[in-house]
Amino acid sequence: MSQPTLYEILSLSPNSDLTPAVIKQAYRRALLTHHPDKSTQHQHQHAHKTSLQPNSGTGTGPKPLYTIDQISHAYTTLSSPSLRTQYDASLRASRNHPSLGKSGTAVDEDFQTGIDTIDLDDLDSVEDNGKDTWYRSCRCGNERGFALTEEDLEENADLGEVLVQCADCTIWLRVCYVVAEDDDDDHDGVNQEKR
Repeated sequence: MSQPTLYEILSLSPNSDLTPAVIKQAYRRALLTHHPDKSTQHQHQHAHKTSLQPNSGTGTGPKPLYTIDQISHAYTTLSSPSLRTQYDASLRASRNHPSLGKSGTAVDEDFQTGIDTIDLDDLDSVEDNGKDTWYRSCRCGNERGFALTEEDLEENADLGEVLVQCADCTIWLRVCYVVAEDDDDDHDGVNQEKR
């Protein structure tokens, strides 16, 4: 069973021209719909949790319930133009290349509960074949779970941040950085400066 998209969590169409007001209204509606105290479906499922079977995908089962964290994450991502652009790109990539798996797509993965934000200076770096790579260990145990290259930084230079998913789990990291002109040709204009 595939994971829901952020648009599905908020009951929005990804193809529509969504204004901030529409996204906020969908967010509030989703909170009310899926709130444990407000949802009659949740009360029904809680009372009969041992008798309910997972939805087989026939469309006859109960509508899925989303957590407050999932709803908040969907709102945060879709209401930010830069995060929404990145999410839409990963959504398109996962639909065009379903075999991509965990290599940067958020669509086919388990839900993430948050995104840590750090500065590029907080990452370790190594030069490999003349290219700089920055990395950080993840709490899942992968010593280089979060890795990004100079190319990743240059592609997102206008945003000043890049989202990186751990190679082994669903945890994300937001890396902030500043692109500055550098007289040293070895760095191609990407410096490790704090905001």
